[in-house]
Amino acid sequence: MSIAYLDAADLGGARLRNSVDILIPTDTANLSATYRIGQGRERIAVLRAPLVSILPPALPHSLSDRPGSNTLLLSIAAPFFDRVARAVGVDPAVLFEPHATADPLIREMGDAAERDVRVQRPPDPDYMESLAMVLAAHVARNYVIAKTTNVASCGGLSPHKLRCVRNHICEHLGETIRVGQLAEAVHLSPFHFARMFKQSTGQSPHLYVLMQRIERAKELLAETETALVDVAANVGFRTQGHFTGVFHRYAGFTPGAFRLNARETTGSEAPVARVPADGQP
Repeated sequence: MSIAYLDAADLGGARLRNSVDILIPTDTANLSATYRIGQGRERIAVLRAPLVSILPPALPHSLSDRPGSNTLLLSIAAPFFDRVARAVGVDPAVLFEPHATADPLIREMGDAAERDVRVQRPPDPDYMESLAMVLAAHVARNYVIAKTTNVASCGGLSPHKLRCVRNHICEHLGETIRVGQLAEAVHLSPFHFARMFKQSTGQSPHLYVLMQRIERAKELLAETETALVDVAANVGFRTQGHFTGVFHRYAGFTPGAFRLNARETTGSEAPVARVPADGQP
């Protein structure tokens, strides 16, 4: 594993690396990562402390930041990551798509590594290997999507049922979504469903729904002129105040600041809203 600050070579142009890259912005960072998953549209993840981002191997992306040593980059070689993942019982198929996330363990380990970098302390090889193993195991357990052949054997939902639940959530983000409704959609009891869903996704149904609301809100804020109160309604929040508090907790910005930062990053005004505000919380 390598530990360094992002430099000029990492910023501006397209990057394609055979490593798991963990981006840990410091308090001075104004970092954004632009990427596209498959044939989907281009997305921008805005990063500031205390959030982090995990970029999967072989994902084309670009980074931008203000000049200086603002973001720590921890790079774990893909073959090493794969070996550790398999050792902890995870088949390293596909990482979750990157986004700004709060991860206290990664943040704490990154802060410790940064102290060594700042004092230019030569990294101890044994320490580096131990750090890489802990990080790789943590990322594998929390950010890797298990292959469908392993879901059922691990006690999770079948691929068909998981797809059904995700589609239901996506179609009803503007509404109240209860665990009982999701369980009924796949003909399971709420308790059994919640346990199997967490086995499949690594998140409780409540947290998964909440993070989908946050990600949808990010898209509306960055790509449209939809009023904040309507963004809140579109993603299932009863009040703008509640939406602002939850969004700030998980995204690191207030909705207004996120929209302003996204415009500054892209260098253009957000386009006219394309999504009607017809969701009912």
